[in-house]
Amino acid sequence: MESIPFEIAHCSSSEPDYAPEQLIESSPGNNQDPFQNVSHRGWQTKRFPEYPQDLILRFKSGLCSISKVQILSHHYKIASQIELFIGITKEQEQDSMYIQFTRLGFVSLNNNNRFQDRELKSIKIQADCEYIRLVIKGCHENRLNVHKQVGLLALNILGHAVSLHDNSLVSADQYRHQSISNEIQQRSTIHNTNSDFNLEQWIQVIQNAEEESAQDEDFKEAKIYKELGDRLTGLWRFLINLETDKQQAVESKNYDEADKIKVKKKKKKKDYTQTNIADMIQVRQTAESLLKHSGIQITRDGDILPFDTTVSSSLYNSEDDDDDELAEVIIVIIIKFVLLIFFFRMQFPIYNLLIIPIPSTEKKVEPVIVKEMIDPETIPEPLTEDDIESCELSIEQFGQDIVACIMSVKVKCRQSGLNQLSQLIEQKEDQDLEFIQASLLMIGEAVTDSRESIFNQAIQLWKELHGFKVDKQLESCNSKILGWIQKFFTRVLMRTSDNNPGIKTTATKTVLDLIELYPTVLPLCLKERMIRNMKDAKARIELVLIVTKKVLIPQWKTDANFHRKDMMTFIVSYLKNHPHADVRKSSWDLLVIVSQHQQQGTDFKTICTFLENDTIKLLNQEIKKSEKKKLIKASTSTTVNELRALAVKSNGTKKNTKTQARTEEKKTTAKKKVAKIIEEEEEEEKTNVCIFCDEEDDTFNEDTLISHYYNDCPVLTNCPMCQIILEVSTLKDHLKTDCERKHLVKRCTHCREYVPVEQWLQHTLKKTCAATASNQSRCPFCQKEMSKSTETDWKAHLLTKCTKNPRMPQKK
Repeated sequence: MESIPFEIAHCSSSEPDYAPEQLIESSPGNNQDPFQNVSHRGWQTKRFPEYPQDLILRFKSGLCSISKVQILSHHYKIASQIELFIGITKEQEQDSMYIQFTRLGFVSLNNNNRFQDRELKSIKIQADCEYIRLVIKGCHENRLNVHKQVGLLALNILGHAVSLHDNSLVSADQYRHQSISNEIQQRSTIHNTNSDFNLEQWIQVIQNAEEESAQDEDFKEAKIYKELGDRLTGLWRFLINLETDKQQAVESKNYDEADKIKVKKKKKKKDYTQTNIADMIQVRQTAESLLKHSGIQITRDGDILPFDTTVSSSLYNSEDDDDDELAEVIIVIIIKFVLLIFFFRMQFPIYNLLIIPIPSTEKKVEPVIVKEMIDPETIPEPLTEDDIESCELSIEQFGQDIVACIMSVKVKCRQSGLNQLSQLIEQKEDQDLEFIQASLLMIGEAVTDSRESIFNQAIQLWKELHGFKVDKQLESCNSKILGWIQKFFTRVLMRTSDNNPGIKTTATKTVLDLIELYPTVLPLCLKERMIRNMKDAKARIELVLIVTKKVLIPQWKTDANFHRKDMMTFIVSYLKNHPHADVRKSSWDLLVIVSQHQQQGTDFKTICTFLENDTIKLLNQEIKKSEKKKLIKASTSTTVNELRALAVKSNGTKKNTKTQARTEEKKTTAKKKVAKIIEEEEEEEKTNVCIFCDEEDDTFNEDTLISHYYNDCPVLTNCPMCQIILEVSTLKDHLKTDCERKHLVKRCTHCREYVPVEQWLQHTLKKTCAATASNQSRCPFCQKEMSKSTETDWKAHLLTKCTKNPRMPQKK
């Protein structure tokens, strides 16, 4: 099998600089470069073309036997469907040539939503032809393909030449593109919808039936189809050789020889017809009886179906005004049936009993046996060796058919397999640990399915299994079952970040149920390594927040140490190290909620051991703010209730002047209480003031303050190594002990400052830094002595005196 050289015979349209001839250069048959290293532009249709679009290839070697067609698609100008035709040059009565195309089928291409890959579509066919025609039915619309084009980067035709003559290498220029286009428009519909049988169609039908039988592992039937196809292919090549000899004679202008071949061909047909025309009806009836007893028939479209007398007889009753053409059709049909009968008589003597002359009287109609059609979606894919090895226990317990159904990617197969497993769980009476393990393994496989119906069915199956089996075995074999439950829990945990909200909700509820049933699985939510994907990380933090509210907070009322270390390690890893601000914000909210329920002296100090000083300050501020909001809300609610009660009382009774005055006085007093609380709150806590540099700005709020801390506050700075925000006075200690990249800095022996390793040699050679004793402390910007400075001194220095502070406020 080799790559066949071709040339372009016809093209409906093309974009400038993307002519179809680019495909010729990309083919290994025309160019010796490897197919994978294609550097050509390929072919593209014009902008906003009218579909369908045609592309016809002609083989330079003439008639070729094709085994595979490879199409490399553009990564976003993608065809939605491509129909494949093969073409043979035919001769008309006036010795003019035309191309007869036969449709083989179509292929569909993936829409490639992410525009990451180029699809290589390999189409396996077994056909002899001189032309290949690709019909582009449409394109996939996407945001990049604004002109609705289709692009092919490369084409490769694999096969071999049937007959190699010197004069068979005819240039496509001898067949004008315009004439081919006209032939396509005038004759493609006729030949593609031709209801009469021809030998090429029979061969293709038999070969397709052979492949289907082989795929269904019906090797006996495949062998019959193969032998029949070989016989028909031999006859067809004999006829093609006659056509080739005649064409060769015409091209060499040996018209006498061409006429002899034509007469010889017609004489052969005539002799054969005279031999068999007398028994034409009997042969036809015998062939019908043979197909009938075989239980099959071949339709006009080339499909093999169960035998039907109505459809079968219609093949011979088509109306045609031309008697000569009808006679030719009848002769071709007789030849086909005789060859079929001859084959079965030679290979299978039992079929001699079926060839019985049909009497002229009424024939007996036997009942038609129709084979039940099997839905291919209910047939699972075969298990691979890895599947068989990993599911060995499940296969022993349930059988390979059920396991294959559950492991299949087809919806109907998985549903059927899970339904059968559900029945087995209900029928199982004894408490078998291996049965439970095999069931959990299969349910875990189904839980990973992206389809909501399969996922919900798997979760329901788990509930049935737990109700029938697991709870009975939990006390006696706790460690074994918990190990299997943890694997199942991990798979369900992964689905809590699913894009489908239905799956996400069900998975979250299942996780909570599993934690309630098996508390030992809770650390699996917290101890897993940090998730860097923003969507998945936020989903995990949301899940931990739900678990905290529903499980941990009620437990902390009696045991404050319950999974506190795991929780703080989880929060700090996301708060300190995650690259996405939204994830850090979510982890901060989680930290605030945890701190609010760990406010006892020793408990809060334990939480603070996991945090840095700056984070502790911000956390204290946030907790105070939330407590005051709760106090204001509670006070306001109490006052409003009092006013409503007074209003109801005053409306229900008769009021006098004193009562009205007393009521007004109470209302005024209540209003003063609320105003006093609000005023005290405003005095104690101003949200528009930076707690580090005391800058006051009306635009400050929770979001803008964070931006101010990271970018503008003169008292704060970013660590040059890990970029965390911290006070300038603590930068030296941070680089020494807390920085996660402290191994990448080295201390200068002269100034005692920490310098990045790659800059240390240059820094020490300059010797421009100020000498510093081991007990001294200097400003990292201007190197001023600050050993005895307090926090107030540091703030004053950084705000007004440090000229080298990059955040020092500019004088207006």
